[in-house]
Amino acid sequence: MDFRDSDSVSNSETYRFVWLGIFGHPDDETSASAGTMVKWIKKGGEVHVVTATGGEEGTLGTGQIVIERDDLARVRELELKKNLALYGANPPFMLRYRDKDLNKENTEVLSTKVLDIMHTVEPDVVVTFGPSGISNHPDHIAIHKATVVAYKNYRDAVSKPDRPILLYPAIPSDIADLYGLELSEEEKQMDIVIDIEETITLKIQGLKNYSSQKDAQEFAERLSQRDDSTEGFAVSRESDHNWQNSRIISYLRSL
Repeated sequence: MDFRDSDSVSNSETYRFVWLGIFGHPDDETSASAGTMVKWIKKGGEVHVVTATGGEEGTLGTGQIVIERDDLARVRELELKKNLALYGANPPFMLRYRDKDLNKENTEVLSTKVLDIMHTVEPDVVVTFGPSGISNHPDHIAIHKATVVAYKNYRDAVSKPDRPILLYPAIPSDIADLYGLELSEEEKQMDIVIDIEETITLKIQGLKNYSSQKDAQEFAERLSQRDDSTEGFAVSRESDHNWQNSRIISYLRSL
C-alpha cells in the first residue's frame, strides 16, 4: 500500500518508508516501539523486525501458564509472530542465537548478518537499543554494537534521497531515575516523541500476548495505569548531522 507523500515531498512522488527494528529478544520490539510501529504501518509504511535470540533464559510462564525450559524459545517465537501479525508488520528475521550468548559472538560477524538484512529490506529508519541497552543486558548491548557497525556500512553504501536514520528508544531522565536505569546521556535525548494514544491499547495487548514473560505483564499493567501515552526516540550521533531536515524525520513527526 503506497501513499502520497506529505508537503516535504513532491506530490508527484510516491514512496513507502521502511522501518527496521533490531533487538535482542522477543518482546523487546513491543516494549520499545509497538505504538509507533502500528502508526507507521497505518500511514502506509512497512515494518520489519530482527530478533537476535530466542529468549531461552526468560521466565517460564505467568499466571496458570507453565512452560518447559526447552520449549521456551519456540513459545516466545510464536508470541513474537502473533504480535507482528497483529500490528500488520512482516514476519521476523530470527538470528537464532541463544539468550545471553549474543555477546560471545564476534561483533563483525554479527554486524554482517544484520547488514545483509538491511540490504534486503532497505530501511529508512533503523531502531535498536542505545549504548546501555536500557537495562544493561549483555544481549542488548551486543545487538547495539553490531547494529551501529552495520548501520554505518549501510548508510555509506546506499543511494537514497535521504540518508537512513538510526534511532534508539529514549527515556526521560526522571523516569530513568525512578526505575534505577543507568542510561547513557544519548538515551535520555527525547529527539522524537510520538503520541501513541490511538495505538496504546494495541501495545498493551501485545505485551499481554507475551504471556510467557513476567516483565511483559508488569509493563502492560504499568502502561494501563499511566496517563502519558508516548514513545520517545533519540537520534543516534551516527546519523547525518542534518537529520532535522530529513523527510524521514518529518514523516515520523507526522504520525
